[in-house]
Amino acid sequence: MSLNWLTSHLVMFGLLMGFAIAHSGLAALRSWGEKQVGSRLYRIFFALVSLSLAVVLIIYFINHRYDGLHLWNLQGVPGIEWIVWTLSAVSFLFLYPATFNLLEVAAIQKPQVHLYEAGIIRVTRHPQWWDKSSGV
Repeated sequence: MSLNWLTSHLVMFGLLMGFAIAHSGLAALRSWGEKQVGSRLYRIFFALVSLSLAVVLIIYFINHRYDGLHLWNLQGVPGIEWIVWTLSAVSFLFLYPATFNLLEVAAIQKPQVHLYEAGIIRVTRHPQWWDKSSGV
């Protein structure tokens, strides 16, 4: 039996770990980086690194989505495609606008730290968010 599926899984794991380390590492270095190059330039650098790695990760996933072991297969199940698209749209509409100010992402406005205390973001926050004032 060929080990191509294992190679595909290992590459995917490596890409996920690379993205996680770069994204979390650059987020942790935000204060230091902003002092070195300014908040806008650091935000652009952070976005370029994160988006570049995310694009590579997504393209690899799409090209190798059928590699490896299958735990389930829902292809051909009536309505499953509609359900996936609907849930994706709902998650985008709730979480993305509540998390990001697009003008800050594009470095048009100065990035700010936002603490959203209402809406869905109150319940579903980023796992690395640390509010120093409340100790949470």
